[in-house]
Amino acid sequence: MKKLLFYVSAFILLLGITGCGRKNYLPDTYVEESDFQYMRQGSMDLQPDMQKGEKGYYFRHDAFIYYLDEETEKLLPLCNRVDCLHDMETEPARYETCNAYVQPYGGQSCSTGFEYYKGYLYYIAQSYEGMETILTLYRLSEDGAEKEQIYQWKEVYIMDWMIHRGIFYYSEGIFEESDSEDEVVEEYFFVKAIDLTKVVKRPKTIFEPSREEIDYLGIQWLTAYGNYLYFLVTGNGAGYEKVHIYNIKNGNVSELALEGHEEENISSVVFWQDHILFSLDVFDVNDMEYSSFTPKTWYMANLDGSNSQVFMEDVLSGYSFRSDGEYLYVTNSFIVTRDELGLMEYNEKKTFWVYDKEKQLVDTFLLPDEIKDLGLPPIGDPQKMYTVYKDDTEWGVLYWDKSQIGNCNGGAPQLKKIPYSF
Repeated sequence: MKKLLFYVSAFILLLGITGCGRKNYLPDTYVEESDFQYMRQGSMDLQPDMQKGEKGYYFRHDAFIYYLDEETEKLLPLCNRVDCLHDMETEPARYETCNAYVQPYGGQSCSTGFEYYKGYLYYIAQSYEGMETILTLYRLSEDGAEKEQIYQWKEVYIMDWMIHRGIFYYSEGIFEESDSEDEVVEEYFFVKAIDLTKVVKRPKTIFEPSREEIDYLGIQWLTAYGNYLYFLVTGNGAGYEKVHIYNIKNGNVSELALEGHEEENISSVVFWQDHILFSLDVFDVNDMEYSSFTPKTWYMANLDGSNSQVFMEDVLSGYSFRSDGEYLYVTNSFIVTRDELGLMEYNEKKTFWVYDKEKQLVDTFLLPDEIKDLGLPPIGDPQKMYTVYKDDTEWGVLYWDKSQIGNCNGGAPQLKKIPYSF
């Protein structure tokens, strides 16, 4: 009997040893509640200003987060403290006591959004201790009851960040002044990761670009899908713009490239049917006509960038793609934005061509005039598209019920306005 117990114990121990270090990875598709919400990020947002959680939708306006009660269609500050006036406080010092208050990150970055992961909303705030800059990662429970500090950085510049499958990814810049008389500044860039599921939070470097041939300017536009992280590395006066792919499973980092065109820039990816879509950059800052109206080809590849195939040809270079998982949207919004910024003349309205999973055109619609976003607003999920609006007298959210797709026929969809009142 003792011998039998010995062998059973040894077998159990062996299972424990051989299983040690293994990790059960989620599938290479979009997983609600766990994954980065790429469809809720506008083209001008480094971080999303809206998120969907288990309890509903959340929006950031100025320095507060609001919850949308979809049954009553009412926006509420995300704070359950009964003694709090939230955004109606007259003393700014009392803002800090409101759970809905998210002190903005006021650095050079536009990192002012927030992200959702399994019952919590995360954001970064900036403060000072004397001359020292402090960045703090907070998390706020989605019922507004709890707010706590998760991690702090001192004298670190965070260019971009995101959360995907329990990991906080961020790009970090360090700038050191030289002792030489020329006052040369040494720049170092990294992509790092912090596991939010662990009690002890320690940053781990997952990428550091080589400085041998390229003078780097930064790392930004972090996004993710399945078991892959994507980020844009820029350098040589922005003459180098390459999407890099981090394989979460094995830790490998590769540069996204098209066979035969390895030297050409690829600055973004779009997620579609568990693949990525991309195109070779066609852009000249001194020639907006060329940058907007040159026909080019879009490609589809596996999530790791392999097996690239032609997806769509003769797409104008100023057109861009967006996906909500159910529909693919092709739009001229960037060309319209260039006109709005006075960079060129273009008399068309923001137009969206909607394709289904069979790549069949199912509808065309104009972006309603009420939506004032530069570039592209967040395209939303397959059910609804939300965006925040603000005018001289009020702010609130607009939403479009996507059951209208198929019936717009080149016109503007009907929007529902939900103004904020407290």
